[in-house]
Amino acid sequence: MIKTFLRSLPQFSLYVLSGGTAAIMDFGLYELLIRINMWYIAASMMSSALGFATTFLMNKYIAFRKKTNFVRHLARFSVVEVMNIAVTTLILFGLVDGFGVEEQIAKILAMGIVVSWNFFIYKFFVYV
Repeated sequence: MIKTFLRSLPQFSLYVLSGGTAAIMDFGLYELLIRINMWYIAASMMSSALGFATTFLMNKYIAFRKKTNFVRHLARFSVVEVMNIAVTTLILFGLVDGFGVEEQIAKILAMGIVVSWNFFIYKFFVYV
């Protein structure tokens, strides 16, 4: 497992760049929507949609360099992302309503938790 990860380090760097860009877009829209008094759960779901598109396209064409099978990759990515959005929303809700964490901090924590396992899911399930 460690050897596989070390061989994937350049690809992982591109994955981090892609994910970082998507996270900035996701969190940026979330912050904007919160500032205009949108409910934090709705804001998170809307910003996650932008993050979804950004992550999929950048991972497909930059990090994993897959030019074919657009529909298959999109379908698999969608399944993973729906689960990610559900988990992110549950974590966000638990942190904000359960523990009183500020909405913006909770969003960053929830995003970080979900991102931690996604590289391997994308590499070995989505973009195969």
